[in-house]
Amino acid sequence: MPGWCLLGKYVVVVDEDIDPSDLQDVMWATRTRSDPVDDIEIIRRAWSSDADPRIRKGGIPCNSRAIIDACRPYEWIDKFTPVAQGSTEFLESIRKKWQDILEK
Repeated sequence: MPGWCLLGKYVVVVDEDIDPSDLQDVMWATRTRSDPVDDIEIIRRAWSSDADPRIRKGGIPCNSRAIIDACRPYEWIDKFTPVAQGSTEFLESIRKKWQDILEK
């Protein structure tokens, strides 16, 4: 297993409409689709690596992991509030109107 896999202390699971490479998308999903009490699981004493700065020198290379479910609740996915989106034309008009500010 690659070493980077051993250092993944936070894993956020998102729906297919969220770009996992876009931190703003992921954080938006986390804030709007998860409830900490129901949607965060902690795995204790997961295998880690000596490269982890939180592991004491000479200590057992273990850490904990947080798995965050930032998906729409499956039990009521059909009733979940739809995502508000503007039309392509509207979004383009906003970009054009405010392009000087948005490009900074």
